[in-house]
Order: sequence, then structure tokens, then C-alpha cells
Amino acid sequence: MTQRPNILFLSVDALRADRSSAYGYERPTTPTLERLARGGARLDNSFSLSSVTQTALIQMLTSSRPFSYGGYDYGAVGRPTHLFKHLRTAGYKTICLSSLHWVNRFFGYGDGVDQEYQLFDVVTLPGVTLAMIRATLLSYEAGEIDDAALIAEVDSVMRHLFSNLRVYCDIRNANADELRRDFVDSSLVNSGYDLEAILAITERHRIAYEKDPIGYIRKYLIPAPGPNTWMQRWLPKEWYLARKKSVLLREAVSRSANWVLAHFNPRLAQCRNRRFKVYPDARSLADKVIERMRAATDGDAQPFMIWTHFMDTHLPYIAGGGRRWYTETPRYLEALGYDPKIPPALTFDGTPKSPDDGPGWSALYDAAVRSTDEEIGRIVDACEEMGLLDNTIIVVTGDHGEEIGERGAWGHFFRLYEWGVHVPTVIHGPGVAAGTVKGLTNIMDIAPTVSRLAGLEPDAAWDGFDVLADDFKGRDNIMIETFYSGNCLFAQRPLYFALRNDRFHYLWKEYIDRDDVTGEPQFQLFDIVEDPKSERDIYRDDHPAVLAFNREIAARMREIQEVSDTRIATAFDDGFRNRGAA
Repeated sequence: MTQRPNILFLSVDALRADRSSAYGYERPTTPTLERLARGGARLDNSFSLSSVTQTALIQMLTSSRPFSYGGYDYGAVGRPTHLFKHLRTAGYKTICLSSLHWVNRFFGYGDGVDQEYQLFDVVTLPGVTLAMIRATLLSYEAGEIDDAALIAEVDSVMRHLFSNLRVYCDIRNANADELRRDFVDSSLVNSGYDLEAILAITERHRIAYEKDPIGYIRKYLIPAPGPNTWMQRWLPKEWYLARKKSVLLREAVSRSANWVLAHFNPRLAQCRNRRFKVYPDARSLADKVIERMRAATDGDAQPFMIWTHFMDTHLPYIAGGGRRWYTETPRYLEALGYDPKIPPALTFDGTPKSPDDGPGWSALYDAAVRSTDEEIGRIVDACEEMGLLDNTIIVVTGDHGEEIGERGAWGHFFRLYEWGVHVPTVIHGPGVAAGTVKGLTNIMDIAPTVSRLAGLEPDAAWDGFDVLADDFKGRDNIMIETFYSGNCLFAQRPLYFALRNDRFHYLWKEYIDRDDVTGEPQFQLFDIVEDPKSERDIYRDDHPAVLAFNREIAARMREIQEVSDTRIATAFDDGFRNRGAA
């Protein structure tokens, strides 16, 4: 029997289709994607069903919708068979290079992975926990739920955190030499957390929590820590002080030197203070992918599947590798036709300090895309040098888009506009005819498409389609769905939807979430044929597209078991909306 093809599945954070030269962008940001697209399939209208990574990776790997199966808080747990397990059952060696915290054994992926590399630092685990329970904490603060409801929502999450920390530290200790060798310039290696001290602190917290859960939560987690305060409270605060003394000394010396430098060159001082990236950079990830490819094919006929996720395109848009990455950023800027003197640390300010900074932010985003594409190119080159290219399926896709000044926003945060959900997706390999897929697709389609290319039947519970099949004509529309920040509290929080067909993009909110400070209207409609940048809101109550889309939203709400018929009726209770949803 002919050996099944190998699979390289490479996802890129915050990658916009319209900022990719493979999709017509005027600057050469993605020459590797162009190369793959020339010999493979480019999905022209590929969408994420959300605008954040947590929900996007679930779509990619379990081919299921964010609001299904009780929501997206627990990753693959309780969802259809994930792609790793599907392929492993068919004889694949599966390798997960988890550069961030949402895809690993702690979120239901462990039973299908032969080799799992946890490449995120320990401090991210409490951050993930807070992301999963923050909305519940806010509801408790607001008096919307009582003590019993609070514990019912958060108890399993808290207990999993304490047990997961033990497992994480055991894995880190077992892989310490390999991580120091392969990720020498990462925060993972250089943060200096003393794992034994962390375990001792964690055990003390576990005992305190189990003794008095409500008292513990009120002491450490109420009021709910915000995105800029959680590191100063709770476990991270104690862990920070328990780091190794040699690391604390090194950091003190470095910060003192940078304090002096900041008086002469504040931007360079900022770069030096951020020399260790939060996530492994694209270069080290590419090196590891190449190493795992070589190891997987060394005298072994078993096909492999390798997945990883590149984070350099996430804010603060870091182009270049190693701890002196900022010395390489000018090269990428120049290659794209930008001024190479744009400060690499400009994006560390959170948002542009003045309108004049906006173009620099945009340029640094493009530079990060270009540098990541270059590293993906090294993987493709290595695949070819090893003689694997003709029998390897390569998928490159974005998990969601990014806001780069549109409607005054920067980054990505639960808004569902075109630029936040339209992503490039390119598939190259055996059985893939060169050309473009014009129909509407989404990233749930990747798992079934790859499975068919590998000669496997997709899992029956998957929602996606094989978009390279002869009979695939595209969808009528793409249904996008999320909560605004926080965890999936169906009973207390409004549902946010967007729909996109081949002409219109419609945004609909059940009501405005209390955390939603964007100031955007409850309903918006854009004609993306006449207005591709979604600058003119043409929403009106009786617009035919609005009435049709309302029916689609009501039908989707009926599929969600946590949403009652009464709630649907309330959402569409006045005149035009009731007619539209009937």
C-alpha cells in the first residue's frame, strides 16, 4: 500500500488575508504563501468563525463551532474527535509543538498526540484560568449569581489548574535540557521560575482553596483581575518573587543598564527590556519543526503530522529572531518598501500614542508577517531537501485577522468585522490541484479536507467540508459567533453573531455586553462588494439582507441547547426583527 502523505499544519496568529501578497496585497509580505499557492490551492474566501485564538484553534482542530458543545471554554473536551487523534488512529505519528496555551493535554488534546511540546511559560496557566472564569467572577461581583452558582462554574477550573501545574512542572523538568538547547532566547527558558518553589506555593494555595473556596476567591480573585493587573495578584505575584536568584540578579543588572540607556535611546531600551519574547519566535519554531521532521523520517516509514502556531504576528508584531531580534527588523521593513528607521519598539506602547504612529504600527505588522513567512519558507525548503515535498500536505492558515487602525481599533478583541475574520488559507501537496477556491469556506473545513487528502474519511461529527472535493460549491454564508471577552456564560451574557455572504457582512448583538466599551452599534450591515473596507454602515430595519440574516441567526440560536425559545423570541420581539426571524 502506498504510504499516506505526511502533514505539516502551520497556523499563524492574527494573519489577515488582505495583508498577504498571496492574496493581492501590494507589498511582498508572503512570498512563501505565493509559492505554495502557485502549486496548490488558495482559498480566496476563507474565514474564521471568531476573532480570537482560543475559539479559532477549536474550529481548526475539532471542526466544530464555537457555541456548540457547551461553548469554547474547555478546548477539545466534549467535542468531536480532534485532528491529532483522528490521524493517530489511522497510523500517523502526531507531533504538537504548542507555542501557546490553548492546545495541549490540559484542553483535551493529549489522547491523540505522540509527542507534545509545551512551549509556553508556567505563568500563562493562571492567565488561562482567569480567561476561563473572568466573566463568572464579574457576574458574581455584580450580584447576578450567588456563592453556589459561582462554585458550580469555577470549581472544576480551579482544581484542574492546581493539578495541571504539577503535570506541567514534571514535563518541564523532564525536557529541561532540550528546551534550553532549542529555545535559548525565549522567555520559556529565561524567565527563571523555580519550579520546585512554584509547586510548594501552588500546594499551599490548593489546600487553602479546598478548605474555603469562597474565602479563597474573595481574597485573591475578587475584584476580578483585569488584563493589566492579574500578574500583580494571586499566584503570579508570589511566583515572581520565587524566581531563581541568579535570574533576579541578571534582570536587575539589565534593567539598571537599560534605565541609563533610556535617557539616550528610549526605544532601544524598550527593545532590550523585551529581548525575550513571551512566546517562542518563528525562527526557533521553524528550527524545531525541521528537527522533528528529520527525526520522524529517520528510518521510519510511519507518516507524520506536525502542528504548530506562529505568534510573532501577534501584538507587538516582532520581526526577527533571537534576543537581538530588533536588529533584524529594519531588514524586513526595507524589503517591504518601508523606512527601515521605524522604531521596532513602537508597538510596545499598547496603542499608538498619536495618529502619526499609526503607519509605523501598520509597517511593523507587515514586517512580522514577512519574517514569519520567511521562516515557513525554511520549513518548505527543508521538506524539499529531505525529499518529502512530493508526499507532504502543507497547510498554512491564519487563526483570525487583526485590526490595524480600522474603526480606531488595534489588535483583536471580539469584534467581528471583515478584517478580523478573513484569513489566508493555502493547501499544497499530493492530490491538490493548482488553482483557487472561490466559494465561502471557513477554518472548520481544514480537518475534513486534510483527512480526505490523506485517504481518510472525515469524522462524522465534524461540521466542516472537504473544500477540494469536486462537488463543493461553497456555502451560502459564513456564521461567526462569540461572546465579548471572558468565558461562556450563556445565561448571563449576550450572544454576538456576524454573517457574511458573497455580498453583505452583517453584525448582530443580542444586546451590548457590559464589558463592551467599543461604542459600536448593536446592528451593522456592510455591502462588501461596493464598500470592501466596510466604511459605510447601510443597516436599516427592513433591508432584505437583514431580514434574511435574522432568520439565520434565530435558526442558529435554536441549535444551541443553552438558549431557550423565550430568549430567541425576546431577541426578535419587535416588528421587523420578529418578521425577519419567523
